[in-house]
Amino acid sequence: MKNKKNILIVLLFLSLIAIMSINTATAKTISINDASSYNQTGLSLSKQIQKIIDTATAGDTIKFLGSFYEDLTLTINKKLNIISNSGTIISGSDSSSLKTIFFINGSSASGTTISGFNLDNEDGNGITLNNTKNIKASKNNITAKDSGVSVSKSSNITINNNNITKSDEGISLKDSNNIYVENNKLDNNNEGISLDSTNNVDIKSNNITNNKNGISLKSTKKTNIINNKVYNNKKSGIYSYKTQYTQIKYNNIKNNEETGILAEGILTNLNLTHNNISYNHYGIRLDSIDNSYVTMKTNSIRYNVEGISFGPNYIDNKAKDISSNDISSNTGKDVELRDSSYYDTLEIGPNWYGGANADYLANICPKLKSGMIQFKLKSGGNGVYMGVFTYNGQTMTDLPPIDVLFIVNGEKIWVTTVNGVATVNFGKNFDKNQAGGILNAIAGVERFQLGITYTENINNNNNGKTPVNGGTGNPGNGGLGGLGIGGNGLGTIGIGTGSPGGSNPSSNQLSEGASSSSGSSSAAQSSTQQAKVINIDDGENLFKIEDSQALGILIIGLLLGSIIVGYMLRRDKKPHFKVEK
Repeated sequence: MKNKKNILIVLLFLSLIAIMSINTATAKTISINDASSYNQTGLSLSKQIQKIIDTATAGDTIKFLGSFYEDLTLTINKKLNIISNSGTIISGSDSSSLKTIFFINGSSASGTTISGFNLDNEDGNGITLNNTKNIKASKNNITAKDSGVSVSKSSNITINNNNITKSDEGISLKDSNNIYVENNKLDNNNEGISLDSTNNVDIKSNNITNNKNGISLKSTKKTNIINNKVYNNKKSGIYSYKTQYTQIKYNNIKNNEETGILAEGILTNLNLTHNNISYNHYGIRLDSIDNSYVTMKTNSIRYNVEGISFGPNYIDNKAKDISSNDISSNTGKDVELRDSSYYDTLEIGPNWYGGANADYLANICPKLKSGMIQFKLKSGGNGVYMGVFTYNGQTMTDLPPIDVLFIVNGEKIWVTTVNGVATVNFGKNFDKNQAGGILNAIAGVERFQLGITYTENINNNNNGKTPVNGGTGNPGNGGLGGLGIGGNGLGTIGIGTGSPGGSNPSSNQLSEGASSSSGSSSAAQSSTQQAKVINIDDGENLFKIEDSQALGILIIGLLLGSIIVGYMLRRDKKPHFKVEK
């Protein structure tokens, strides 16, 4: 009985494999020949090709071989791979009620791909997806009166590597979710990418140029706009209205005629970071009525007319963080409150305002309450100099990259900050050769200066510090004299002679010299490692180890010891059997 059951399971498994093989084997490629091949009386070219598509089996590939097909409207309601490897041109039909070239409809079309076409529809869309899922449209060139690609009530859609131009909307997403829009070129459309009541959308690495609005968001949730180039749009680079949980980061948003980013209506849970926003009229315009949990950090907002502007409808919310941005070199105000009803009370975090180390030098609305990030020029010793951006004594490591110009003796060196610090290395002999000179640094609009100093080493063994030698003891077993310690090194060790078991009082003396071996105060060199502490005594701190490496070795040693002891004990307890003859 058991063997019969096993045989039945094996047969069932083999049947499933056979069925899968049959499905794979039946998927075929159907060629659509040149348009001149279809001349059936009474049927248009569109209907003749539609008949071929209707007779295809789910999973088939429909391959267009001709160079041009006119007046087509094709409905896809099964999974098909529709391709052209020759850049086939298809124009849309002006008589079809669907007003699209490819109409992908219903869940039965799930898994369909459209790739490799040049689509031109003067009366509708290029590709329409309706109430479907798992569709991919890629590597197409599309021009359409309405939308290049229109997605409605659909999910899990990928739109990538398309070139969409001269359409009312390049890509239109409505009432949909889980959409991926990547590596497309959207140029000279009314709207580049338009989202309406659509959630969970990734818009990544697209070139969005010369449209009316680059990207428009309306009533959206969980939209990620990442690493796009949004240039030369006639109104806004990015327009946001009633949006939640939006990430806008690592984008270049430039040369948009009105606004780089415009927010109206509800704007909650916005994370706007690491963007370059420049040469717009308004870099960022906030005219939104709900601004809870808005974060704007690490952005470069420069060369606009106004950097950040607060509009008349803006309602402030304390749960916002606008800080660590480079807001500078804007021709109007770096931050403008003129239109806002919060003119006297609005407060934001510390930002870099182009080198203004004093409030009255900052190009911001005088009523704005904002911390001011400072610039300091420091020597690191051995020809290393640093321009450090700080606030309340802390280095602002989350600032965006900022260019700093170092000048000495007419030589100019541009350095870009990393984690809030611009570092230049002139070489180890620089301090000695340029002693008495002045190092200049220009950060933003301000010039900063630091004198170059150098002090010769007194003793190579102690880095320029004068040691204090140990005292002299009485004959006998000598104790060590004092350690002369100065700078970053040790002085000579004075060895005296003394009575057995005696101690030399002078052996505890320390001496600090006037300068380190480099002859200058060094922030970098002063960050020396802390001394390790390992104390074993017979007082209250019987066993004190503050060095983590030593502690780790000790623990490993104890574990190994325990294992060995356990092994020995276990071996000794093994029963011994006596063999009787």
